[in-house]
Amino acid sequence: MLEQVNVYYEGWGERWLWGTLMSTTALTGRPQIMFEYSNEARRRGLELSSYTLPLEGAQLRRGFPSYQLGLPGPVYDSLPDGWGMLLMDRLFRRRGLTTARIGPLERLTYIGSNAMGAMSFEPVVPEGGESQLHIPLDVLAAEVQEVLHGNDGIFLQRLLQVGGSPQGARPKALIYRDPQTGQFTTATTPGFDAWLVKFPAKEEHAEVCAIEMVYAECLRMCGIPTPDTQYFSLPKGMAAFASKRFDRQNGMRVPMQSLAAFTGADYQVAGVLDYVNFLRATQMCTNDVREKAFAFERAVFNVAFNNRDDHLKNFAYLMSPTGEWKLAPAYDVTFCEGPGGYHQMDVMGEALAINRAALLQLAEEAEVSAEAANHIIDSMCGVAGQFATLADNLLPQVITRDTLNMIQSRINQNLDLLR
Repeated sequence: MLEQVNVYYEGWGERWLWGTLMSTTALTGRPQIMFEYSNEARRRGLELSSYTLPLEGAQLRRGFPSYQLGLPGPVYDSLPDGWGMLLMDRLFRRRGLTTARIGPLERLTYIGSNAMGAMSFEPVVPEGGESQLHIPLDVLAAEVQEVLHGNDGIFLQRLLQVGGSPQGARPKALIYRDPQTGQFTTATTPGFDAWLVKFPAKEEHAEVCAIEMVYAECLRMCGIPTPDTQYFSLPKGMAAFASKRFDRQNGMRVPMQSLAAFTGADYQVAGVLDYVNFLRATQMCTNDVREKAFAFERAVFNVAFNNRDDHLKNFAYLMSPTGEWKLAPAYDVTFCEGPGGYHQMDVMGEALAINRAALLQLAEEAEVSAEAANHIIDSMCGVAGQFATLADNLLPQVITRDTLNMIQSRINQNLDLLR
């Protein structure tokens, strides 16, 4: 079992040792992870997690939550969930290893410098290195389906290299776009823009990619920042949805932390935080009331457009070169009924049928005036009421009429509550 991993900070063109993770059985007889900040981190005074992992404190930190695999929040944020974990576990089993005996430090060696955000980990296994493979998107989509259906074959190792680090349940891969030609490749290429491509999960219809594309356009129409996006119709009825990575700018890595990492809360438990907590966390992280108002806009959009997969890893913050934190662009936003039909975060105690009065109460917490809040709600509801028409105009005949009618009907139920 691996006993030590070094964690490096690579934000905004820098690279230095941020801290060290150590695994020991000396305290309890079971593996326990301890973390120590480096002297360099203390000297620079750069806090990537001021709330849960402040620089000032004990030299050795331990007792991190089991739902973070015993890791500090910022490090746990670097591990994948869903698809990335599936790829890792499949590879371990093919090599005759028992996945239950694979510790989180071993998993970090498969991430290397491919993590979202600005952290990298050493030592690193070959699968954690930068991809030199060029896999066409249609081939990538086909290989994803093979793995989803249990046919790992030769695909597993290279899929892990190009798609083992992104978070989320749907299959994803890191890709790079030539800014001159618009062509994409899975090979890490200097001067190319970093993107993330997403494919339908097992048993999902390919139209889910088109739906997410329409949602991205709706975000833009509502004035909410979201990355550049592109929809791909692929052979044999396959599809993909790609978005430009906001944690990479001009070839440099941008420090990033999810709402889950900042608060230390368990994103897998629905209702563990609510939208008031989101607003307050945003104020604490950014120290900017304007960012809190932007967070309110996200809440209104999610309610109106029925995005109920609003868990804590689907919101994040980015750090500027001068150390200020801002709300990250909206991502992973699409139609979703949520667990049992409920939002993952409630608005003033309501997670199922959220009305205008609840949003206006939330606006008070956001320090947004009632007049401004009503304008935000009305303008977003105006866009939401045209969802099916917008989808037809953007991607004609790509989303089935039954699906469009279902989504618009569900959105209209929300709009009735917001009148």
